[in-house]
Amino acid sequence: MAPRAPEHVIQNAVALDAVKLLYVPVPRAGSTAILWALAGSEGLAEEHFRDSPKLEVTRALTIHDLTRWGDGRRLTGRSARELEEILGSDDWLRFTVVREPVRRLWSAWVTKILLRDPRFVRAFGSEDWFPRSVGDAEDVALAFRRFVAVLADRPEEWQDPHWSGQVGLAGIGEIDYRLVGRMEDLPAALGIVDEHLRGHGRPPLSPGSANASLLPFAQGVLDQETAHACSVWTERDRAVLGYTSVPAGDGLDDAWLAVVTAALPAIRAVAERNERIGDLRSLLRRSRAS
Repeated sequence: MAPRAPEHVIQNAVALDAVKLLYVPVPRAGSTAILWALAGSEGLAEEHFRDSPKLEVTRALTIHDLTRWGDGRRLTGRSARELEEILGSDDWLRFTVVREPVRRLWSAWVTKILLRDPRFVRAFGSEDWFPRSVGDAEDVALAFRRFVAVLADRPEEWQDPHWSGQVGLAGIGEIDYRLVGRMEDLPAALGIVDEHLRGHGRPPLSPGSANASLLPFAQGVLDQETAHACSVWTERDRAVLGYTSVPAGDGLDDAWLAVVTAALPAIRAVAERNERIGDLRSLLRRSRAS
């Protein structure tokens, strides 16, 4: 019998039969770069993903449209016997990559909320905590704190894979992973994957840098309340994955404030671009419905 797998795994895992490799992407933990590297190993070019109808704001993110990978590289639609082999056989390398939970939370918030990704504006844009505009670097920290403050108070349907716990998403403890790598030491993790690929006559992966956060994390964004909320929210991930808690900072230091202030024009430009992408998607939907 195949091991029980969370819905995120069934819907988002990439299963490469030719090399007996299963990768479960964890959002904001290097998944975009890893997926592109695996696509290259499979001979899937960037052009193959450009026709994706999924509402992604860059071409790089279209790699997450699993329909473009083809049914033969997914878990959906597999027979029970196939699932049993993929999820249980020692011949398969099953791997995922995780990230320090608080920094991952920050990265997800910057990329999806602060930059006004159209999908997230549509889902959460009417919420009181959702930032309408950002005047200065201090506003950025305050907006993140408001977001963290409401995380634990929201119903389950509000949650999203970008900030949901990694252990539950990837089924760590339920699936027999041979490798649970850390984004903080990604070369070591991918070295194990490369060794497996070489055993199947494939060259090593060549991951680039894709979908990186535009703003660095700083401990100073965590006041006492935010640090506590983050500790509670990430408790399971830290306990299972071995990450320590991130304590509150002593305030926003000048170096971080300077970096964020310099980045704000780019932040505003990207947010405006994303808003326009959302506008165009809405116009397209209305024209199709008429």
